[in-house]
Amino acid sequence: MTLIERLLGRSKEDEELNDSPQVRERITGKIIKISPEGWGFITSKEIKFTRIFFHWSALNQDTLHFTELERGMEVEFEPLEVSGKGVRAIRIKILLEEDNE
Repeated sequence: MTLIERLLGRSKEDEELNDSPQVRERITGKIIKISPEGWGFITSKEIKFTRIFFHWSALNQDTLHFTELERGMEVEFEPLEVSGKGVRAIRIKILLEEDNE
């Protein structure tokens, strides 16, 4: 297990889920916290009463860099339930204003 996997709490099963070709539900939310260490939290109306953890490595390559993120930014992501840890956001895309038109 790599350091990133330990930090994120990923297991072999999580990796297999991440790499599976099945289409997953994508939901929208807003960034509510960003840490200089490379992680943050998202909130979503679709998953009520929870803060959804994300790590910079979960950002899509075609989106903004982690240092460019700001609180309140709209995002689209796939929720991943991690046993004993809660919901994680993966494959995060920042929704810029032109994306919403």
